[in-house]
Amino acid sequence: MKSQIILLLITLATLLSGCTSLPGSSPIASPTAQPKISPPASPAEATPTLPPPEKMPTAKPLWSPTPPPTPTQALTTKTEASPTLTPFDPAVAALVNGQAIQMADYEQRLSQAQVYFAKQPGFDPQSPEGEKALQQLRAQVLQWMIDQILIEQAAAKLGIQITEQQVEEQITRMKGSDEARFQKWLAANGLTIEALKQQVRMDLITTAVRDHVTASVPREAPQVHVRHILLSQENAARQVLQKLQRGEDFARLAQEYSEDETTRTNGGDLGFLPRGVMPPAFDQAAFSLQPGEISGIVRSEFGYHIIQVIEVAAKRPVPEELWPMVQQQAFEKWLAQQRSRAQIVLNPSLKQ
Repeated sequence: MKSQIILLLITLATLLSGCTSLPGSSPIASPTAQPKISPPASPAEATPTLPPPEKMPTAKPLWSPTPPPTPTQALTTKTEASPTLTPFDPAVAALVNGQAIQMADYEQRLSQAQVYFAKQPGFDPQSPEGEKALQQLRAQVLQWMIDQILIEQAAAKLGIQITEQQVEEQITRMKGSDEARFQKWLAANGLTIEALKQQVRMDLITTAVRDHVTASVPREAPQVHVRHILLSQENAARQVLQKLQRGEDFARLAQEYSEDETTRTNGGDLGFLPRGVMPPAFDQAAFSLQPGEISGIVRSEFGYHIIQVIEVAAKRPVPEELWPMVQQQAFEKWLAQQRSRAQIVLNPSLKQ
C-alpha cells in the first residue's frame, strides 16, 4: 500500500499543476522521471492503473508540471510571527516571503485532488492507509502552491515576463481546429478557460526560470553502464541474488525473472546513466560498484533491484533523452534552496 500511496501522490502532484499528458507530446519542462522502468505489479500490493484524463483535440504539447516535491518531503517552514497578520488571517493559508496564498485557492486545489484520489481503485479513505494518504495529500497541495509562489518571485527578480500573446499561442496550439472538442476537454477536466490560461502562464514562467538557473549545468557527467533485475517481492529478489552469487549469468537471469518489461528482453540493460536519473538508493548503489560487481538488494519505489555495473565513464555526454531529467534535478535542488531561504508561515490550522 505504501508504494501505491507514493505513486498516487506523485501523479496527483502532476495533475495539480495542470498537466494533462498527451500522446506523443514533448513537455516543456518534464518532472524528474526514471527511464525504461515499469513498476512491477505485486500480487499483494498492485499499483492501480490511473485512468488517463480526457484527451485534447490534438496531440501537440500542452503544458507540463512544475516540479512536485517528493512525497516524503516535509514542508519547509519558518515560524516567525507574521509582521502583517496577527493573529493569522483565517482567509490566508500561508505567507511566502509576505505573499499570501488564499485559503479559498488552497481549498479549491485540495478539493480537486481529493476527488481524483477518491476515484482510484482500491482506495479506502476510512482505512489507516487512506487517512495517511489524504494527510500527505493536504501537505503536498500546500507545498506545491508554495513552490509556485517561490518560482514566480524568482521570475520577478530575474526580469522574466510572460506576455498574453505567448499564453494565447499555447492555447491556440492546444485548441487545434476542433473548438467543440476543446470545450468538452475543458469541462471533463474541470477547467475554465481562465484557469487554463493561468496554468499555461505558470508553466511558461517555470520553464523560463528553470532554463535560466540550469544554464550552467554541464552536458557531460560521470556515468555508469548498468543492468538490473527488478522484482516486486523481497524473497524473490533474495533467491535471484543467491543464483548470481553461485555464478549464474546476470543477463540470463534478468530475462527469466526481471519484472521490468522494458529491459527484461535485453538482459536488464539500462545503458549509461548519470546521477539523478534513477532513485537515490539505486544511484548510491550503482555508483559505488566497480565494473563486473553486483549489488545486494536495493529497494526503491519501483520494487527490489539487483544491479550490475558493466562499465564506468568518468565523463560522458548525457544522452538527449536523459538530459531533461538531469536538468530537472538541478532545478529541484535550486528550488529546495529557495524553500530553505524563504520565510514561509503557515496558517496554524494547517500545521501537522
